Amino acid sequence: MRSQERGAEPDTESVELGEVGEELRRASVSAYPEPDRGRHAWLFLWMGCFLMIALTWGFPFSYGVFQSYYSTQPPFSNHPEGLPAVGTTALGVIYLSSPPTFLVLQRYQRYRRAALIVGAVTTCLAVLASAFASEVWHLLLTQGVLYGLGASVANTVTIQFLNEWFVERKGLAFGIQESGAGMGGVIIPVLMTWGLEKYGHRTMLVAWFVAISLLSVPSIYFLRPRVVPSVDAAAGGLGTLGFLATPIFAVLQAGNVFQALGNFLPGIHLPSFAQSFGASPLDAAGMLSLYNAATVIGAICTGYLVDRFHVSVSLFLLSLGAAAAVFLAWGFAADFSALCAFAFLYGVFAGGWSSTWVGIGLEVQKRSPRADLGLLWGFAAAARGVGSIASGPISERLIADGLGKTAWWPKSYGTSYGILILFNGIMLALGGVGCAARVYETVKRISHRHDE
Repeated sequence: MRSQERGAEPDTESVELGEVGEELRRASVSAYPEPDRGRHAWLFLWMGCFLMIALTWGFPFSYGVFQSYYSTQPPFSNHPEGLPAVGTTALGVIYLSSPPTFLVLQRYQRYRRAALIVGAVTTCLAVLASAFASEVWHLLLTQGVLYGLGASVANTVTIQFLNEWFVERKGLAFGIQESGAGMGGVIIPVLMTWGLEKYGHRTMLVAWFVAISLLSVPSIYFLRPRVVPSVDAAAGGLGTLGFLATPIFAVLQAGNVFQALGNFLPGIHLPSFAQSFGASPLDAAGMLSLYNAATVIGAICTGYLVDRFHVSVSLFLLSLGAAAAVFLAWGFAADFSALCAFAFLYGVFAGGWSSTWVGIGLEVQKRSPRADLGLLWGFAAAARGVGSIASGPISERLIADGLGKTAWWPKSYGTSYGILILFNGIMLALGGVGCAARVYETVKRISHRHDE
């Protein structure tokens, strides 16, 4: 009799044991769009992720253009101290606020879409508020802190959704997403330089507020989760933080900090440095766009490598290539054309660094399986934020210390930027320290086999 009842209706015991519950779960999951392929996945990636990242990251990545303008035009030129920190503060806030933002939105997944809208609106209002700034601290508060907070929330939701939509091609997907920042940096510098010279910063910032407000609408529409979270979803919570104690995480985080201390310096100072070679502001902006275009190539290629090789391969190639570009191409640049060549080379190698974070996260998960990949991305971003915020004041000090002290050095090393160039290259080389962990493990494995 009991078996006949079971044939008509699944009993509670079976559901509790997961026999029927697993079948129901699979049927429910199959109702959602397939990850990695299909129209839904690629519309999400290009119209959602790529566009949102281009809008939120392209603006602070183009800050070198604003710094060049602010430092020569009143009211900011009267007291320019602290201008380099505006751009690095925006990026630093985005990066440093990533871990707590990831933790909160990972636990309260039902509110991610609402948080996305709030974040996008905050970035738009920050741009509008910065248009009416009259002192450097106003810019730090609006174009720096407020913008960074809004962009951080929008970025966190984007990353979490992306992690659901792509599984097999995760590295490539994250690379394409990261390339959005570079593409934004291709268009914005030239557009802003033209507008700043013709209309001034207030008009251009208001116009940019209108533009990003309109462009954010289609991006938010396509940025949706692939799987609707349950009412009581609390994925992982604080129990997933055990990876913080693993040695591999500490080594890879150290590499992120070192790389970030040097990574942003060319983007901030190249426009001003190019003008010392006689380049016009528009030419300098074009060079910055060339750099950002190269980061698109670097981000996508790095994502492709991460899917196919151990992440240490990418870390080694990127740190070596970026450091060599700084030491040789920037250090010995003799004219504007040589500086453009450096901008392109540097963009290819340095621009792909964030795409390695997926590989770093997967490597940490081997030691700490309960770690959430999105949260790992957040902590990698936080390490980058430390370097980003610190690099602004450090670069000001290094340029001031180099003034008149390196005149006997060759080429670009003989300018006030000489010490800065050396610091930049050294930090980028140290960014590859994560490769040492891979070498150590390989040697240890070979030694163990030899002993056996």
